Formats: sequence, C-alpha cells, structure tokens
Amino acid sequence: MQSRVWGNVMLGNLRKIGLVLAASVMAGWAVPSFAADIAEDMSAEEIDSLLSGAGFNTTLMSDKSEGTPVAVARLGQVNFVVRALSCEGAPARCSQLLFFANFDLGRTITNADYRVVNDFNDSSYDGRAYVLEDSGEIGVDFIIDLTGGVTPAHIQSRLGRWQGIVSDFLREMNAAQTGS
Repeated sequence: MQSRVWGNVMLGNLRKIGLVLAASVMAGWAVPSFAADIAEDMSAEEIDSLLSGAGFNTTLMSDKSEGTPVAVARLGQVNFVVRALSCEGAPARCSQLLFFANFDLGRTITNADYRVVNDFNDSSYDGRAYVLEDSGEIGVDFIIDLTGGVTPAHIQSRLGRWQGIVSDFLREMNAAQTGS
C-alpha cells in the first residue's frame, strides 16, 4: 500500500513539474517585445549613440587594420577609448566593448607606481590597472560583454561602473602621489 501512495505522490509531482515547465516555455514565447530590447552586439552607430546618450563627448572612428569601431570619448578631464572587440559582419557588429584610459606620468615608472596598480587590482572586482613602462603611462581598463544578450539598463549600469572605476583609480593614484 505504501508504494502505491508513494507512486501517486511521485506521479502528481511529475504532472505539476510538467505543467510548470510548459507554462515557463509558453511565457518565454509570449514576451517577444522584451527580447527585442536585448543587445547581443552593437554597431558603430549604436556605440556612438550609447556613449553620447550617456553624456560623453565622443569621436567615432575605425581601427585601421581591422575596420572595427573605435570611439574616443571624454569623462570630465579624462580622455578614454572604447575599442569594439569580437566583431562580425559588414557593417561590423561587436559583442565586447573594451574601455581604457591611460595616464602619462611625465616621468619614469617607479616601484610606487607598480604598488598603486597592484593595490588597485587587489581591491577592484571590476576593471584592471596596468603599467606601460616604455611610454611612462599607467592605465585602467574595463570590458562590457554583450555575449548572450543584455538589457539597455544593464549596459547603462556598466557605463556608470566605468565612471566609478576611473574615479577610484585616479583617487588611488593621487593618494599615492601625495602620500595620503
């Protein structure tokens, strides 16, 4: 008798699971307008519009060797570059945006500069700092990955995070320079 009850319970649960799965599949088909707002890649014009819409002063160009979009933009007093990566098609549609800003120290790189970069990398979960020893620059970069699709709100939040990364990095650089 117990196995029969257990069998009915299992069969009832399987029916419920099947109904839930069917409802979730139907719900996915019923929301095509939401799917239209998902971005998996961007064209040069969309990248330019994204940056301009976020208040950045932007100049759009293309990479000489690959023809992929590159934007030079300004954040306050900081110039930065957005290089489109993982591009396909013509015109190119790209699924990754690499943001980077380099800062000319006007002097030779020191061990203290490496410490600033390492400390930043240890404390930042987003963004990555680096040293360009040959040019006497240090910098910071950040990637917005659209692979698999993201919402416009997600992209906007990532743009805000880029601004925070630059601010955090500059604060750490300045603190190291002034000793505070």
